[in-house]
Amino acid sequence: MKLFRWQGVLAFALIGGLVGVFLILFLDGMIKRGIEEKGSMAAKTQIDIASLSTSLFAQSVALTGIEVANPDNNMENLLQFENLSLDLDGAQAISRKIIIDELQAHGIRLNQKRTQPAELPDGVESTQRSKQENSANQTGLPGLGGLDGLSMKSPEEILKSEKLETLEAGNRAKKVIDDLKAKWENKFATDLNPNALEETKKKLAELQNKVKGGNLADIPNALKEFQTLQKDIQSQIDRITSMKSELEKDVQMAKQQVAELKNLPQKDFERLKNKYSMNPEGGKNILGSMLEGPLKEKLDKAWKAYKMISPYLNRGKSPEEQEYVRGKGIDISFAKASPYPDFLLRHGDLSLILFNTEVKGEVKDLSDNQKVYGKPAQMNFHSSKNEVFNSFALDVMMDKTGPQSQDKLVLDVQGLSLKNTGTQELKGGSAAVTGQLTITDENNLNGNFKAALDNVSLSIPEQKGNELANTIAQSLSTIDRINISVGISGTIENYQLDIKSNLSEIISKAIKNVIGDKMKGFESSLMSAIQSQTGDVLSGADGSLSGLLGQNKTLNDSGSAYDGLLGQAQGGADGLGKSKGLPSLPGGFKLPF
Repeated sequence: MKLFRWQGVLAFALIGGLVGVFLILFLDGMIKRGIEEKGSMAAKTQIDIASLSTSLFAQSVALTGIEVANPDNNMENLLQFENLSLDLDGAQAISRKIIIDELQAHGIRLNQKRTQPAELPDGVESTQRSKQENSANQTGLPGLGGLDGLSMKSPEEILKSEKLETLEAGNRAKKVIDDLKAKWENKFATDLNPNALEETKKKLAELQNKVKGGNLADIPNALKEFQTLQKDIQSQIDRITSMKSELEKDVQMAKQQVAELKNLPQKDFERLKNKYSMNPEGGKNILGSMLEGPLKEKLDKAWKAYKMISPYLNRGKSPEEQEYVRGKGIDISFAKASPYPDFLLRHGDLSLILFNTEVKGEVKDLSDNQKVYGKPAQMNFHSSKNEVFNSFALDVMMDKTGPQSQDKLVLDVQGLSLKNTGTQELKGGSAAVTGQLTITDENNLNGNFKAALDNVSLSIPEQKGNELANTIAQSLSTIDRINISVGISGTIENYQLDIKSNLSEIISKAIKNVIGDKMKGFESSLMSAIQSQTGDVLSGADGSLSGLLGQNKTLNDSGSAYDGLLGQAQGGADGLGKSKGLPSLPGGFKLPF
């Protein structure tokens, strides 16, 4: 009796060998391509891996040359790693969970140039824009934008890009007044019909002709008709009096709107003068334009990376209790000592290359469902004194365990050597940078950062034909200490920067030396340009008001006409009574007995 069927054993060994050879030859490549393709689609940008190797027995993966392209600049890597190794929990892989016990990531670099342009994954809309032109137009100062183009705009250029409150308010006022005028013209056509006045005149004339015959029998009827006519006339006079009161209110409102327009050109002038004028008080505005652009460019990159990563760290919810339905029962899960999310990195050692210097750090408890795992993700980088800085500390906590997520970043850099920052305008000095930023609900920002630069030596290239920029650059080259604070508020999509610095006073003094009498001519030209552009609107509003005021004359004329008719009606009845020797009635009427 045979214990083994050698044909089956050989077949099994052959199949197993083929599977093993296949895994050895093709598994790593398949995983590498899968990560590149699926990762690129998820991140909406190109991800490249130079090499990948796996060890099924050690349950580990090693990757080298990882590059994540910047979605907004195809010639830049947002993030790249020299090498990355992972130790996996194989038991959890059976449950379709990726649990990384230990990670080693070295040679991490940010915002590095690519050798080849990145390509966006299929179906991803391009938002890329070239940075090279912008880079060429900036001086490269840390946090300072270029002084290129720092010159006074002409009033015509300013008014092309700025909205004038006078124009908008003037057009609104004119429309309101024109609507009021149309309202009263409609009222006059209905409630104050000119035909009604003519009909009243005709009735009065007919009544007067009727009583001229002197027939005593017609007197009682004539008196009644005079009384009815007087009531009609008095009713119309009362209506006109009421309309006068209503019209007066509308006229006062229109006058108020026109009066408010008178001060708006000056208000527009003051606003634009403060924004564009190179007066000594304009130093803060110039500083804002110098700092804000470069800062926003860097912050926009940070928000882009944050929005790319954040959804993958907050993908799940806490397990919900099942509703009991009678007769169907419910599923009961055994309690787990330590529940696992779908993705978890327990601990990782990191190595960040900053200013060509290695800064070591660690990451722990990084998961895609903190409500299940119960711990916030933490990452920190710390370094003691070296050639670049005296100390460096960056601590990040992403806490999504509660109903409201709160991510916090704290930075503290001391003794940063400015000559090692790679900025050619900085020839020496050191800096201390501190601050914190809190992001609530992955959108609301609240932060403040401060930078103190000591023993600064600036050398800014001269700009031909730009007297103002060169004077400011020369003034900046004489200082040795700079203090800058930046407040961040708002939302990721719409945030504001509040920038303050002692540079404002320095720039203001430089402006005062350069500008002098030039500002008087600029302000005069700006006011003239505003008056020229708003003159027609103001005249139009005045014209509309005059048209509305003209409605008063219509009411006054109508009132006077009806007053005259009322007097004639009273006089006719009074005369009729006297001619017959009848006793007088109130209002001048006579009774025929």
